[in-house]
Order: sequence, then structure tokens, then C-alpha cells
Amino acid sequence: MLLGITVLIWGLTWWPIDVASEHSTPIMLAMLRVAPTLVLLVAVFALLGRRLPRGRLLAASIGSGLLMFGTFQWVIMETVVTIGPGNSAVILNTPPLFVALLGFLIMRERLNALAVFGLAIGFAGVVLMVSSQVGDFPSAGTLLGGVATALAGAASWAVAALFLRGATRDRADVDMFAVTVVQYAAGSLLLVPLALSGSGISNTDWTTVELWVPLLWFGPITAVAMLIFFVVLQRMQAARATSVMFLIPGVAILVEILRGNVPSALALAGMFIAILGVGLVTAPPGAVGRLVPRVAALCARV
Repeated sequence: MLLGITVLIWGLTWWPIDVASEHSTPIMLAMLRVAPTLVLLVAVFALLGRRLPRGRLLAASIGSGLLMFGTFQWVIMETVVTIGPGNSAVILNTPPLFVALLGFLIMRERLNALAVFGLAIGFAGVVLMVSSQVGDFPSAGTLLGGVATALAGAASWAVAALFLRGATRDRADVDMFAVTVVQYAAGSLLLVPLALSGSGISNTDWTTVELWVPLLWFGPITAVAMLIFFVVLQRMQAARATSVMFLIPGVAILVEILRGNVPSALALAGMFIAILGVGLVTAPPGAVGRLVPRVAALCARV
């Protein structure tokens, strides 16, 4: 139930971002999402009496935070504006594809046949999704530029994840909550000066509820979802917990359809093929083998 709540909250994030983006700039929205959330996390951190990471883990937390909670957060806001919430949600949830690919190429990690198949259809789904929408945008450059930005953001998240994995491998004493606090702090140090030094302040409508109500959702509420996810990780195997994260873009797409933003059949097919690819790459070992007999048995009953 807790995992379902987390997926639902994160899946509903793209709609509020889309609403808030009409009243501010992407960099300002990214800052307003990360910096206030940092205050909440620090308060909980102090209340729990946790300790900050040190040494190599501290460096990895800072470096990954600059990418995950700095660059990646700006990319989310920027791509929602340029290519829409649905497209953004699908592409920005493809980091597992990049993690698997880069892990194989750089860290020599093994890929099973299911992961290889997931990589192939995952990227093929993105290509189908994008190619079917070229005529729906003011120019092909707008679409392709937004997609390139989203893919770069997903790749940066993957690099950060691999960097962090290298620092936490074979360590059972890592406090991921403490790591997350450092990551948010690093992201805030990057975003706050950029947001305040540009035109973000003057281009933000500070008086409208259409800015503050969405900010409440994709800021503090999504941070609460992260805390819930940490609770889940303490009670469930990490592979099982993270394997359902591929459902997040599915929730975002469903919300967009309910809002009246219905993609074409080809675009919708590409979206779900990409989501399926991510699901296959993140599936725990043997999950598909256990699932197939259950599905077959259910079909036989029906």
C-alpha cells in the first residue's frame, strides 16, 4: 500500500508542474521544488538524529546531488514546457535503461537476455513515440530539442546513480536518507543562485494560487513520498520496491488523457513500449518466469 501511494504521488507530479509552468520559469520552479523540500528533510533529519555521510560517500552524495537534484530537476521543468507532461514523464523515467547500458559499457556489469531485450524495445518505444509526433509541434526542432534535453537529463541521472552505486557498493551501513539530504543540499546550491540571478523573479507570478498549490504537490508532498519510499525499502527488497517505478509514467499518461490531451495511437503505443522496456530492465531476476505461469493460470480460469 505504501509503495502504491508513492507511485501515485510521483505519477501525478507532471500535471501540477504543467500548471505551475504557466506562471514561472523552469529554473525558478526547479529551485522552488528543491530548496523548500531541503528545509523539510533537514528538519526530519535533525529530529531523527542522523549523521551526515563522510569521505568518499560524502563526495559521491554531493556529485550525484548536483546531477539528480540540480540538473535533472531543471530538465523536468524545461521538458514539461517544451514537449508536454506525457512525453516528459516517459523519457525522464528511462534512466534505468541508461544505467543498464552504461553499467555494461563502463563498469562491465553483466546484462541478462531480458535486460538486453528491455533496452532494445525501451529505446525503440522512445523513437516511435517521438517520430509519430513530429507534425504535432510548431517545428521538428522544438520536439527534437526537447527530447534531446530529456534524454540528456535521463543520462545524467544514470551517471549520478552509477557514481553513487560505486561509493555504496558492499556497504551495509549506508544511510540513504542522509545521502538524500546531502543531495538536496547540493542541488539547492546549484539552483538557488541560477534562479535568483536571472529573470526568474520578475517572470514569476507570485500572487496566483495556480503557482503555490502545484508547488505544494511537487515539492513537499513528493518529498513525503520519498520518505515513505525509504520506509518501504526497510521492509521490502530493493529490487522489488524499485521494479514498480516504471508505472510512474503510466500514471502521468493516464492523467493527461483524462485532461483531454490524448496522444495519437502510434504515440501512445510508443509510450507504453518504452515503459515496458524500463519495466523489463528493472524487473527482479526470475520475475517474468514467475509471472508467466500466473498469467496463464488466470487466463485459463477466465
